[in-house]
Amino acid sequence: MTIQRPDPLSHPMPGPRIAIAAEALFLINLMLLPVLGFIALLLLWRKHRQHPDPLVRNHLQQTVALSLWGGSVLVGFSAAIMLVGGFDNPWSWVIGVLYFVLVHAGVILLGFMGLVRAMNGHPWRVPLIGPPLP
Repeated sequence: MTIQRPDPLSHPMPGPRIAIAAEALFLINLMLLPVLGFIALLLLWRKHRQHPDPLVRNHLQQTVALSLWGGSVLVGFSAAIMLVGGFDNPWSWVIGVLYFVLVHAGVILLGFMGLVRAMNGHPWRVPLIGPPLP
């Protein structure tokens, strides 16, 4: 079964709307509404995880996996920095805030790369931690 995609030269966003929505919800989770965006992404994944289009399944899987990995790494390492350095040590705050900002910005960059891939109708794999493409 082949999926017919719109012509990318005549359509501004030839990618499937569900894949674009998954990437948009991922970015909303990171930048605007952290918990609500994640819940909406999980609901979208639960509803469409068996979608017949492999591109939709790919973007849903990548965004949910990166949300879970990214959230656990950000919280885990930030907590570890504070626990090892102590809450009263100013250097642990400097290192913790720098770490959080740099890693968070990197995850946002990966989210925008995935959004562009979804809008263009291409599959996406998050480097290193993303589930393999089929």
